[in-house]
Amino acid sequence: MRRVSDIQRKAEETQAQLKALRADVSSPDRAVTVRMAPGGRLEQLSLTPAAMRMSHEQLAALITETVGRAHAAVAGQMEATMQPLIGGTSAMDFLRDQVTAAQQPEETEEQQPQQRQRPARPDDDEPFGTIYR
Repeated sequence: MRRVSDIQRKAEETQAQLKALRADVSSPDRAVTVRMAPGGRLEQLSLTPAAMRMSHEQLAALITETVGRAHAAVAGQMEATMQPLIGGTSAMDFLRDQVTAAQQPEETEEQQPQQRQRPARPDDDEPFGTIYR
């Protein structure tokens, strides 16, 4: 019975620690700063005057990159917090897979492999249809 109460106590402590996790990440030039909570919730986005002088494309890319880094940071914190409770289990493996996925940037259209078109055969110049005329 004591073992069950110990597990329950550890679970409650871990839950409280998870709720308190936050990752504050700034872009390399410190123009963008974000605060990320567990679950990918963006709590705060701060822009400096330098950020406002960027083009909209540059600013969007910098925000996206910074948010991604913050998401990966909070996911890593979650993994470290959960390690004492579920380390060495399939649940920990699942969590680790989620952290790894969060740390890998998604492929953009330019990065995705292009499908190759089949070269046209010399006899492909006939229209489709019946062979009976």
